[in-house]
Amino acid sequence: MLKILKKKKKEEEELEQDEDFLEEPSLRQVNERPLSFPSLVENALNDGITFHNDHFQMQTALGVLKYGRSFFIKPSGYPRTVRIGWLEGLFTSDDMDCSIHVEPFNRSVAVRKLKTEIDRLEAVLDSAAKNDNHSRVEETMQKVQDTRFLQGQIRNNQNGLYYVSVQASIFANSYEELNSKCVEVEREVSAESIELISAHGRQKEGWLSTLPLGRNYLAKSDRNLDQQALTAIFPHSSSKLNHTGGIPIGVSGNEYVYYNQFDAKLNNYNLGVFGESGSGKSTFLKQVIGRGFMDGINRTVILDVEPEYVSMAQALGGTVIVIRSDDSQQSSRINPLDLYAEKEVKNPGTADEYIVERVNLTEKIKEVIEFFKVMKETTAGYEAKLTPVELGMLNDILENLYRVKYQITDDPDSLYEQVQKIDDVGNIQWERRYVPMPTISDVYNELLHLAQSGEDQLVDLINVVKLFTQGKAFGLFDGQTTLAGNASVNLDTSPIIVFDISKLSESGAERPLAQHVLMTWIWNRFVKNDPKSKKRIVQDEAWMTLRYKTWIDFFKLLSARGRKWNVSLTLVSQRYEMFHRTQEAQDIIAQLGSVAFLKQSDQDIACILETFKFSGEVGDLIRTADQGEVILKAGKEVVQLISEPTPGEWPYLNTNQNKTAEEHIQG
Repeated sequence: MLKILKKKKKEEEELEQDEDFLEEPSLRQVNERPLSFPSLVENALNDGITFHNDHFQMQTALGVLKYGRSFFIKPSGYPRTVRIGWLEGLFTSDDMDCSIHVEPFNRSVAVRKLKTEIDRLEAVLDSAAKNDNHSRVEETMQKVQDTRFLQGQIRNNQNGLYYVSVQASIFANSYEELNSKCVEVEREVSAESIELISAHGRQKEGWLSTLPLGRNYLAKSDRNLDQQALTAIFPHSSSKLNHTGGIPIGVSGNEYVYYNQFDAKLNNYNLGVFGESGSGKSTFLKQVIGRGFMDGINRTVILDVEPEYVSMAQALGGTVIVIRSDDSQQSSRINPLDLYAEKEVKNPGTADEYIVERVNLTEKIKEVIEFFKVMKETTAGYEAKLTPVELGMLNDILENLYRVKYQITDDPDSLYEQVQKIDDVGNIQWERRYVPMPTISDVYNELLHLAQSGEDQLVDLINVVKLFTQGKAFGLFDGQTTLAGNASVNLDTSPIIVFDISKLSESGAERPLAQHVLMTWIWNRFVKNDPKSKKRIVQDEAWMTLRYKTWIDFFKLLSARGRKWNVSLTLVSQRYEMFHRTQEAQDIIAQLGSVAFLKQSDQDIACILETFKFSGEVGDLIRTADQGEVILKAGKEVVQLISEPTPGEWPYLNTNQNKTAEEHIQG
């Protein structure tokens, strides 16, 4: 029996040896490998690819040949300012792969590198000033200001700096079709001032950079972008509101609603926000303002009567200008006789586009005469008008002051002077400074001189104007423009400017006169002086303005002509019914391209339904809305949404003094 078992064991060993001999070594390796599934990279494999200087050929199937070309955005070919969706032309193109490679800077390194860049630009500025190259001086000064502003934001952890490279590979069925597609893409993105360049001689590197490998193989294809510009690169879309680009303003169901206040489909860019106290209208609008910078809205000017928007401006790097009637050192002064150049875009949207800049003295004199008319009306009653003699004398006085005494001409350069100054380390720098302007006291002195010469019909006007000279009851606007506590601030780069007029008396002449001065100053300083940039002018508690004809006239002007100057009039108010009472206010409502309604009282619902032709169901939604619920009408589209700020926004959005930001976040 033992012999039989030994024989059987020997036969089994011989059989195993035979199987090992018959099995190939490669087969043994296969048997030892674990189970696996194709990776993302393996799914991207093709049958073969041949690279040429300006294109490549890819075998995608046994009998199918595709042509491709890799390209990237030239580092110097990015637009100066960007909006959300500015790369949509690449993302939506047919049969194309697009990759964005991002490499963040360390914050301290970014601040140090920006300091080096500022030093280099200042050296260029000194050289240009010594050579009297005024155009180079102005251009370099703007770059220095932009770089310093970015450096300050990064130092305060409000921004970041990144190296960014954008590449794409486009595919076609023939070489001719490939060229045609490339021309089409180039034409599409040129509308955003983007310049594309082929990865000539580096087609392989370009193609690899667009594969899901997470690596940029194209050297010298990246450039610096800040956090806001980087955020605007990525696509945002919503089926709830058919807008191109835009910012997230709330949630509808499980989807964000993206709203573009400057969308081409809107008849105008104006916005009205209406809601009773506590409905959440200020919180909603602050979100729109704070997020608007991602969509290229670079300037927001707010007339604040509460004050409601001061903390937001300070948190977002803006400027607060306090206007008050006392002699406090905290009070700023705005000179109503300030004169700025008017810029007009010629051939807009074409290759021949250019800007014409001029000083419109005739129009300014008309504005100042209107200011003196408001002076007389607010002190002597609205029936009091300027007499023909007073009109004629004011015109002659202003002509003489601007053209003779202050040497202002139609040339924009007459508004500035080059001033030499020495910095802290002894370096000589040149600064382009705004020249002094006529003041109310100048006009008053000229009126006195005429009266002493025997012009006795100016007595009433002299008595009125005297009240508005420095040291008198309404002298807050007499003198050169000064910004208390903001001497080093550049208003041309400040993203938010808040005029705090809460310290002015609601009764009497102070507040209506201040509104008139500020509106006119804003129109000249920020609107007509900058026609290209997207801008927003916000009037808080707009219902207070309805009793003053001059304000109504200004709102009508701004709402009707704002589109030409790329500006949005944004009115914030409680009761809508107050705008429904008069035809003048209704004319302004008719020019609102978008209207947002939060909770309104029962007395306002009928007026809203009558004006906007809403259904009764929409009226019920507005009547019963909870805090933060919004009915937005943008053009012909209507959407219901819930305004939901992020935790990071609550510190400057909170308007409830009895509730902390932490309590808001916790619900």
